[in-house]
Amino acid sequence: MAVANYSLRNLVQERGVDNTGGIEAAWYALASDLLDFPDPDVGPLPIGQLNLRAGATWYQLVSIRDTVRYKQTPKDLGRHGQSFTQKLTGTLARHTSELAQGLEALEGQELVLLYRDRNGQVQLVGTKEEPLIWGDAYDSGETPVQRNNYDWTLTGETPRRARPYLGTWQVGSVGLGSLLGAGAGGTVVLRTASGNILATVPAGKSIVLKSGFKLGYQIV
Repeated sequence: MAVANYSLRNLVQERGVDNTGGIEAAWYALASDLLDFPDPDVGPLPIGQLNLRAGATWYQLVSIRDTVRYKQTPKDLGRHGQSFTQKLTGTLARHTSELAQGLEALEGQELVLLYRDRNGQVQLVGTKEEPLIWGDAYDSGETPVQRNNYDWTLTGETPRRARPYLGTWQVGSVGLGSLLGAGAGGTVVLRTASGNILATVPAGKSIVLKSGFKLGYQIV
């Protein structure tokens, strides 16, 4: 039976399903490029499909592995209810002239971001009317054993929590490094016979597992 958008319901922890922390991949777009964005204040929280204006695209944001984090914090507005403070952080490695130019282009832009977590779930952070703002800080390090990098943030405040996203999105070809192409959910999980996770592999990616023992795998 269908449940109305704001009706109370049973909250059940899924059994037998992995809960792997961290963010697998992220993509950003200009908030102003969104077309037919659903009413941010009412209606179902999940979004079926987002469309961008002709010629616009999503851009991949590839950070150092295991540095991207998302936090959503409720903010009490008293008689006006509540809002949600949105914050994403991550680290981009190694200063280059191309990266510096790409970061400069983000200054002052109003953005929305899609991210896919390591459980294959995709969420939209930010809306057309309540976008995210980019910030970054560079650190050269002090010694050769340290690395230079940019620590970045995306922050904003929205009237509702992040929106689960069920659709697809097209990634542009302008930028650095290899692209993931059209976005979609889903991962492949490699396990031992006892159920321990060896690796979680994004769709379309490959992995090499090295071991001194002979191993067999079944991908399901």
